[in-house]
Amino acid sequence: MVSRSVWTAEEAKGNFVRLLEQARNDGPQEIRDTTGIYELQVKQDLSKGDAANFLAARRPKG
Repeated sequence: MVSRSVWTAEEAKGNFVRLLEQARNDGPQEIRDTTGIYELQVKQDLSKGDAANFLAARRPKG
């Protein structure tokens, strides 16, 4: 399977799951249509805590 980073709007619509996977695994994906150029990128979900920090904060003292 060929990795893409530039998509037409029709390609993005027809391959939405693949587009999301590639944004997650390969980085930002560009989508072009007649109204402009858009970039899809994955943002880190900061609402979920970091497991290492969670465990470190709750380690036994002493």
